[in-house]
Amino acid sequence: MIEYSPGGQVGKKNILIVDDHCVVRRSLMEFLSQQPDLSVCDAVATAEQALDVVAREPVDLAIIDISLGQVDGITLTDMLKRRHPDLIILILSTHDEQLYGPRALRAGAAGFVAKQQACDILLDAIRQVLSGQMYFHSAC
Repeated sequence: MIEYSPGGQVGKKNILIVDDHCVVRRSLMEFLSQQPDLSVCDAVATAEQALDVVAREPVDLAIIDISLGQVDGITLTDMLKRRHPDLIILILSTHDEQLYGPRALRAGAAGFVAKQQACDILLDAIRQVLSGQMYFHSAC
């Protein structure tokens, strides 16, 4: 688990990053920390760690990869939404949105961003789902 600005900062939206690749977690932390309205409250590698973070601190948005190991990101999304219905979840994955987007939507995700497009659209997707809208490219 990578600790980063525990508890977030006042006035900023608290974001949890869930990805099994350290480079991705660190890159997202660095990228998002440059935004005046966003704060990464934690970055973790497993579903178990994500469930623990959300249980103990306020999280506005969880950015979750699909491939996490024992518990995949779609299952984690479902688990988180059952326990924390107001939590907003954005899937960020290399997997095909046309295949996994509908599954993510059924599990409770508010959006899906392909990692291949993330540099161009991630901030727009984050702000859109935080404003209560959905963010999917394909028809889900």
